[in-house]
Amino acid sequence: MYEEMKDKMKPVMDMAEINKKTTEKLIALQSQYVTDFVNSSLTQMKTLTETKEPKAALEAQVKYLKDVETKLTEVAEKEMAALSEAKTLLSDIVEKSLSELATTPYFADLQKFMKPMDLKSKS
Repeated sequence: MYEEMKDKMKPVMDMAEINKKTTEKLIALQSQYVTDFVNSSLTQMKTLTETKEPKAALEAQVKYLKDVETKLTEVAEKEMAALSEAKTLLSDIVEKSLSELATTPYFADLQKFMKPMDLKSKS
């Protein structure tokens, strides 16, 4: 009985594992981005305090903001890829579970029971 229950819960456990791995990946991406952002901000502040010319400071700030935008875009793309991959894996599990459910004897018996009810409701 334990093995049967374990087999029936396998899709749920697989889904939980996919969610866990996806969450870990997203957290790692965000952690790395925050670390990079803080480090680059500190470097930028040091650069700006050492710059004497307003034009050079402005150019450094524009370059810094473009770099931040590029990094943010890269992280967002990686996050979307991770979420898309998780969605595909979860959809596959749900589709497989539903197709297996349709072939179970219980479901077949339920369909036999429901057919006469459908005929009554149509008349």
